[in-house]
Amino acid sequence: MRRSIFTLAALACAAPAWAADELPQGPKAPPPEPLPEAICDTSIASTGEWLLGRWVAPYAKWQFQASPAGLTFAFEQKPDINRALGWKDGATFDGKVAAVSPCSLKLVAGDNGEAAFVFEGVRTEDGKIYGFATNKGGQRARWVLRRER
Repeated sequence: MRRSIFTLAALACAAPAWAADELPQGPKAPPPEPLPEAICDTSIASTGEWLLGRWVAPYAKWQFQASPAGLTFAFEQKPDINRALGWKDGATFDGKVAAVSPCSLKLVAGDNGEAAFVFEGVRTEDGKIYGFATNKGGQRARWVLRRER
């Protein structure tokens, strides 16, 4: 009995240490690792029309639009997840779509001329985008985006 209480106490003390090293995850199931196989030929050029509009993920909203400079996006993050990535509460980023195929994308979010994060994702047959964002510190966060309803 004494040994099990000691073990539980040790685990409780250790949990915050390992939890602090991990990137936050949304309440939904995270995307698979590695990302799913692309359902299209990613070497084919695309206008990215499939990407335009609003997408949502747990704790975030994404807006993609066409501009004279190409495809751009705006990203708004809810406060509860920002601390682990070192962003201010309610962080917002603007960026550009660096590459797009009929089912994959690469985004670069800018912050005062410096890349704040790079996102690489794949659209699946169910219409969701599974991807990873890597910030300038090398931390990675997993995302599942779906069309806003």
